[in-house]
Amino acid sequence: MFQSSGILKYTKNVNYSLRVVIDSELTRYYRSLLPKWMKSKQQMYSPHISVVRKESPIYLEFWGKYEGELITFDYDHEIEYNDTYVWLNAYSHRLEQIRVELGLPIHSQYTMPPEGFTKRFHTTIGNFKDL
Repeated sequence: MFQSSGILKYTKNVNYSLRVVIDSELTRYYRSLLPKWMKSKQQMYSPHISVVRKESPIYLEFWGKYEGELITFDYDHEIEYNDTYVWLNAYSHRLEQIRVELGLPIHSQYTMPPEGFTKRFHTTIGNFKDL
């Protein structure tokens, strides 16, 4: 695994959203490694790792507590994809701690992280929508 970092950004519009804003060069580099036949499009939003999305934290007194914090994360160099998205898996003990503090689960029955981590996060590097 490799390591990088980004900045925590909280928003509350209709839904709660917490993400780690990451360097766009990371996703640009990995998108450039895709074979030409894959023809993926750049993601709609600026490069990020979603920490809270379409969820309501239980402990709202902690919402916004770490705004602007520099978060270090590990990521796999292996590019993953399905019929719709292209992404890199990412891992962070700090992001796991923040989810626990907000009263959100860090487990998922659909993703099995590597040993030592409880949750797998990801950053989208492209998609195949409307091609």
